Amino acid sequence: MKNLYILVLLVLTSCSEKAKGKEEIVVKEQDAVAESIDPAKEIDTISFNKIISEIKTKSTPLIDATNFDSFIDEDDYKKVDVKALKLEKIYPNFNKEGHHYRAINCYRIELSKAFYSVVVTILKGDHEMESVLINYDSNGDLIDSKVISYDEIAEGQSRIESKIEENKLTVNNILWIDEKKVETASFQIKANGKIEPISQEENLIDSAIQQLNLEISKVNTDLLVTKVMPNNPKETIIVIPEYVDDHNDEYHFELNSHIIVVNNITGKIIYKYFESSETNGWVSDAVVLSEISIDTAPYIVAQNTRAFGVRVFHYGMSKPNPYSNRTISLFVKSGDTLKKVLHNYDVEDYGGEWDTQCAGESTSIKNTLIMSEEKTNAYFDIIVKSTVLESKTFVDENGECDEENKTSSATTVLQFNGKEYLKKNT
Repeated sequence: MKNLYILVLLVLTSCSEKAKGKEEIVVKEQDAVAESIDPAKEIDTISFNKIISEIKTKSTPLIDATNFDSFIDEDDYKKVDVKALKLEKIYPNFNKEGHHYRAINCYRIELSKAFYSVVVTILKGDHEMESVLINYDSNGDLIDSKVISYDEIAEGQSRIESKIEENKLTVNNILWIDEKKVETASFQIKANGKIEPISQEENLIDSAIQQLNLEISKVNTDLLVTKVMPNNPKETIIVIPEYVDDHNDEYHFELNSHIIVVNNITGKIIYKYFESSETNGWVSDAVVLSEISIDTAPYIVAQNTRAFGVRVFHYGMSKPNPYSNRTISLFVKSGDTLKKVLHNYDVEDYGGEWDTQCAGESTSIKNTLIMSEEKTNAYFDIIVKSTVLESKTFVDENGECDEENKTSSATTVLQFNGKEYLKKNT
C-alpha cells in the first residue's frame, strides 16, 4: 500500500512539473509577441489615422494652383500636424534654425483605397510657397511625394500648377522671362502609391486614345506604334489598332485602324484616318497579323507633298505550307485628315510547300518602291523594283538534301489615278 502511495505521488509531481513548463513556454511566447509590437509605432499609427480622418477631402479631378494670393486673410492659414504627417522626412530642414518653414494648409484626395493621399502647402521663408502631394500607407508611413504647385514673390518669374486625376498627375512648370513658357510633365500614380514619370510617347498615346473616345481595353497595345516625323519633329505619327469584338485569343482577332498625327507640344490630334477591319486587311486568324510598323522614308509623291507608310506583316502557321507577307499603305495630309494613296501593296511575299523533311519549293518576292520623275495627275509615278528568288530543295543521288536557286528581277510602274496609286496599264 505504501509503495502504491509513493507511485501516485511521483506521477502527480511529474504532471505538475510538465504543466508548469508549458505555462512558462506560453508566458515566454506572449512576452515575445508583446516585445515585437512597438508601443510608439502603435501610438503613431493611431495619431496618424486620427489626423487623416479630420482632414477635409476634395474630389478629383482637380487643379492645384496654390499661390500667395490663396493666403490673404489669417483664416486662410490652417493648423497642420507636422509630426503626424512626417513632413520632416520630406523636408529635412523643416525645424532647423534659419529656414523658417511652416505648414499652412492641407487637404485629402481619395485616389485609392489602398493608400492615403494628402496635399500639404508649405511656406518656405517669406518669399516661397509650394504644395506637395504625399502618399502614405495604412500605417502612416511615406510611400512617395511630388511637388504639384509652387509660387515665389521675390522675382515672380516661376510657377507650378498641376492637374490631379485618379491615377495621373500632370505638372505644368511655368516660366516668365521675355514671354510665358510652359513645360509639361506627366506622372502615373500607380496602384502601390508610387508616383512615376510618364514618357512623352506614353502621354501622347494616352491623350490620343482619350480624344478618339476609345477604351484602353479595346486597343491592341502590342501592335500600337509611334514615330516622330523626321521632316517635322513637332509631330508624331501614332497607329492605334482597335479590336472589333471581344477577343480571347492572341492570334484570332479583327482590328479597325486609327492612323493619326499629333502635335507633340499640345498633344492634340491634327490629322486622322479611320478604316474598318472590313477593308483594311487587319485580320488575324490562321494567317497571323504579328507586326505593324511606320515607314518614314522620303516618299515625295507630289511637289511639297510627302507621304509616310504603314507596313503590316502576316505569317502562316502551317509548316508544310510556309507563308509570310508584308504590305505597305501610303498616307498624305489632306486638310485636317489623312488620305490613303496606296492600299496594302506587297513589299514582301513568301510562299511554298515542302514535305517538312527536305523536298519542296518556295518563291520569295521583295519589292522596292522608288519615286519617279514622271507624273500622272500631278503625282509622281512610283517605280517598283522586284527581286524574285525561286528555291527548290530535293534529295540528291547521295541521299542528301540539296538546293537550287534562281533569281530574277522585274519592274512595275504605279500611277496615281486621282484617288490612289494603281498598277500602270500596259
